[in-house]
Amino acid sequence: MAITRPFAYNTGAPISGTTQTGDLAVGVLDEPYSDNYGGVIWWNGPDEELGYVIAVPVPSNTQPTEIPGVFASVGFWRSADLAESSFVELTNTVFGQNFTNGTDCKTWLNDNGYWTSFVPVPVTPTPTPTETQTPTPTQTQTGTAAVTPTVTPTNTETPTVTPSVSPTTTRTPTPTRTSSTPTPTPTLTQTPSPTPYTTLSGSLLFNGSNQTLGLSPGVTFGAGSFTLEGWFYNNALFTNKGIVGSPVTSPTGCLNLYFANGTTITSDRNGGGGSFSYTMGSTITANQWHYLIYNRNADGTTAVYIDGVRCTATSLDTLNYTTATDTIGRYYGGYWPGNWTNMRMTIGTAVYNSNLTTQSTPRGPLTSLANTKYLMLGAVVTTDSSGTQTVTNNNGVTQTSDEPF
Repeated sequence: MAITRPFAYNTGAPISGTTQTGDLAVGVLDEPYSDNYGGVIWWNGPDEELGYVIAVPVPSNTQPTEIPGVFASVGFWRSADLAESSFVELTNTVFGQNFTNGTDCKTWLNDNGYWTSFVPVPVTPTPTPTETQTPTPTQTQTGTAAVTPTVTPTNTETPTVTPSVSPTTTRTPTPTRTSSTPTPTPTLTQTPSPTPYTTLSGSLLFNGSNQTLGLSPGVTFGAGSFTLEGWFYNNALFTNKGIVGSPVTSPTGCLNLYFANGTTITSDRNGGGGSFSYTMGSTITANQWHYLIYNRNADGTTAVYIDGVRCTATSLDTLNYTTATDTIGRYYGGYWPGNWTNMRMTIGTAVYNSNLTTQSTPRGPLTSLANTKYLMLGAVVTTDSSGTQTVTNNNGVTQTSDEPF
C-alpha cells in the first residue's frame, strides 16, 4: 500500500493538525484534507515506500502536475531507494553539497526550509563488558590430615576452535545509467494526484454608481458567529464604498459593511443600534487585489483582516442583526467601484478565529460549507454557488476575466 501525505505552500500562521517546515505545511499521513483546508491548496506527495522524499516550496506556482495546465506550489524529489546512501547522494547532487550521512543532510534541509521523510536510525552503543575477577579461595586449617595422593588429571584434548566466518559485505548496486553523463542530475518529481482543484473563472465588476446584486431571501447575520470574506479590487477611492448592506434605511436590523476610508472598515446595524470601526495598520491600496476577512467569534470578538493581517484592535460586537442583508456592492451611503470574487458568507460558524493576529489568505476557489448562505466564484453574475440565494443583477453588473490568482 502506498504511503503518501499532503503538502501545501503556507506563508501564514501554522495550520491546526499540520506541522510547518519553512513555508511548507505538512499534513498527517492518510488524513483527508479538503482542497482549501486552512485556506491553502493541498497536494499529495510521492509514495514514501519507494524512497526518501524531499519536498520543496515553489512560490511561483510553476510546478507541473498530472493535470494538463494545472501547476502546483510544491515540488518533490525522491531517492532511488530507502537507503541512507541513496538519500545522501540525492541531497548532494540536487543541492551541491558534500554530506557523508543522512543526519547532516536532514538537518541542512530542514534549516533551509525543505522537508524530508528521512528519519535517522539511532545508534545503539555496544555495552563494554565488565571484567569479573576470580576470587582467591580462603584456606582453612583443619590440623594434620592424612595425605591424599594427588591424582594425576587425565589430559583432555582441547577442542579445535572453529574460526568465525567473516561477513560478506554486500555492495549497493550502482544504478544503471541512461546516458554517458557521470552523475545524472535528478529532476523534480511531477506532483502526483493533486487534490481537486479548479481555478477561478473571473470576477464581477461593479461601476460604483448604480450597479448592485440583489439577494433573496438575503443573509441574516443574527446574534452568533459569522464570516464574510472575499477578494476585492477597488479602482477608485475607498471613502464610503459599500460591500454589503441595504440600499435604504429599512429594513431595520440588517448588517451594513463598508469602507469608511482607506484604512477603516465599518459595520453597523441598519436603522440604529450600534456600529463598529476596524482600523488597519496601513493604508489599503487601490487598483490592486486584496483579501478581506470579516469574522465574528461565538463570544462576539470581531475582527477585520486585509491580506491576512488583522486590524489594530478587535471589537466586542454582540448585536443581533435581525433582518436580512439583501444587497452586494452597496450600503445606504455608497456603491462599490471595482471587482469582487470568491466572496463567501457563512452564518452560524466562524470560519476563522478573531483572536489570531494573522490568517492565511486562500489561493484557491472557496467551497460551500454547511452554513454558507452565499458563494460568489466569479463565473456567472447571477449564480450563488451555495444554492441558497436567488440573485438579481441590478443595472448591469458584468462578469470579467480579471482574477486575483
